[in-house]
Amino acid sequence: MKYKNEADTLFDKTLLGLMGFLIVSHFVLPLVIQPRDDFFIIIVIIIISVAVYVYFRSDGQNVKKRKFLQSDIKEIDTMQKVEFKLYVEELFKNMGYKVNLIGDYGADLLLKKDGKSIAVQVKKYSKTVGVTSVQQVFSAKTYYKANEAWVVTNNTFTKNACDLAKKSGVKLVDRGQLIHFMSKI
Repeated sequence: MKYKNEADTLFDKTLLGLMGFLIVSHFVLPLVIQPRDDFFIIIVIIIISVAVYVYFRSDGQNVKKRKFLQSDIKEIDTMQKVEFKLYVEELFKNMGYKVNLIGDYGADLLLKKDGKSIAVQVKKYSKTVGVTSVQQVFSAKTYYKANEAWVVTNNTFTKNACDLAKKSGVKLVDRGQLIHFMSKI
């Protein structure tokens, strides 16, 4: 992913900071604290170091997700299929959905929000999406006992796919609607 290096840089800085803290603590604390308190001080330093590490590591992951979600449509067009699915997963999470990656029986994601479940098929295509995707996600709706079925793509849908979706109640999220969703985050 494009933004991996930024999170790794933050992690490296955090690790260097922790090492610096430990080194300074090792040389300064003996001047201030009596020898019998060393064990207690070492335990406190270890606990503080672990807490700081965990905090900055999770913050680095949040930075990575925020940057990932700030991708524009041109960056999305260059993503691999798996990367696009992860992007759509994060997008829906950011929109308040609970998201499960399922990847079988015609759906890639199962969204839940406000007591409703939605089977979603994600299609990262360089061409228009056809009726097969609509048929598959409609079947997934039944299989997963979902309330709705959606197909999400970075492209558009064929006329036949639009006709079938209308008659079967499948929601089609095309490039324009995807950009609209992206603008809400």
